[in-house]
Amino acid sequence: MAKTYSDQQLIGREGEALVKARIHAMGFAFNPSDSMEAGIDGTLEIRDPRTRAATGKIIAVQVKTTRSGRYAGETETGLHYLCEPADLDYWRNWTIPVIVVLVRLEDQSMYWKAVPKGSLPDGRRLVIDKRTDAFDATAAEGLADLAVDTDRFGVWMPPLRKSEPVHLNLLRIELPTSIYTAASPFRTGREARAELLRHDPGPPDEWVLRNGTLVSFRDPRASALRYVVDPDTVEEEATETIAFPDEEVDEHRFIELLGRAMRTQLDSVLAFDRDQGAYYFPPAPMGVAVTYAYQSLKQGASADVVKVYKDKKDEEKVVFVRHHAFVPRFWRIGDAWFLSVTPTYVFTRDGTKPDRFGSERLAKKKQLEKNPALLGQFVMWRHLLCGLGLGDPDDLFGADPKDGSLRFLPVDAVQAPRSVPERQWRTRDPVSPASGQEELSL
Repeated sequence: MAKTYSDQQLIGREGEALVKARIHAMGFAFNPSDSMEAGIDGTLEIRDPRTRAATGKIIAVQVKTTRSGRYAGETETGLHYLCEPADLDYWRNWTIPVIVVLVRLEDQSMYWKAVPKGSLPDGRRLVIDKRTDAFDATAAEGLADLAVDTDRFGVWMPPLRKSEPVHLNLLRIELPTSIYTAASPFRTGREARAELLRHDPGPPDEWVLRNGTLVSFRDPRASALRYVVDPDTVEEEATETIAFPDEEVDEHRFIELLGRAMRTQLDSVLAFDRDQGAYYFPPAPMGVAVTYAYQSLKQGASADVVKVYKDKKDEEKVVFVRHHAFVPRFWRIGDAWFLSVTPTYVFTRDGTKPDRFGSERLAKKKQLEKNPALLGQFVMWRHLLCGLGLGDPDDLFGADPKDGSLRFLPVDAVQAPRSVPERQWRTRDPVSPASGQEELSL
């Protein structure tokens, strides 16, 4: 009987050849295994793209080839591959990282996924996102990222790109020069507020009262606060005497005061969502959509900070409105205070009323965002809060701290010795892509 080659053998060899060519196009080297391989088709060696030097840093590659047809669970955005238990046990015992590359000859599509050392979150499934897991030139940094993530001895390798600036999402707070304390006949802020409302329907809010002591950046004798303090006990002190306490409870009180002061200054420009604890752009006074112009890192830019999404079949019907937002948090670092700005979104039905699907839309939006988008949003918020634009009408914090206002100042970028691969920066949706939930392109 004549010897034969099975169709699957030929399909497998053709897939390996395509993978080899793709790896070489990335600038790396592929070394096929000999005929005695037991589940690894070859190794990928990282090559320095600048010096062309071989690094000796290796990743094992297993190629799975099909001629045509759809993968299991395949949609327009993803698919999954069900690993054999024996294969998983074998791959996990390797002392270098292992990746699986799926090849479909019909359209020459290729996708890849690293085999984790521990158990898979979806059982034996490798869940693949077609946008982020394509095996092409965009995978080069991901392969370096894989080596950065692994903790196995002898296989660490740095990302391939050079150093890059890292922008911290922090703003330094320039505190008011003075702070006022006064004794109050009221023990709590709730009691004092009830009294304030008897004298002023819109009383000041940038104050804190605990255990009969009121603290404010503004002289309480010059506002309705005079009705809830003993004027003879008002004392003006340097802010530093209270801003950096030793007791944690006093530090929490100062953080509350910072939050109240900031909210007062933002009140005429931004709205506040209590569920997320986030400030967001409100709808336009005479409409809904709002565009904000600002100075980006290199040039002038603008963003649709309030954007209306309408029904594709009915242009008069608003489905939801997306608002740019940020979550603030105050941090004491040494003898200075900082504000962290975490970009996010608020979703409404019409610009004001909450959208009942807002949490789902937010999760999907964050799943799609990459670091450049987050950085751009932070730069926009920094521009607004710091008032960096010349003649900026929204220069909220340009006032002299002597008048009791907070000022926010930018923090210089940190120069990292190595760039961080994009895959490290991506925001992950806690809901598995295998859940079948439809993704929104916002």
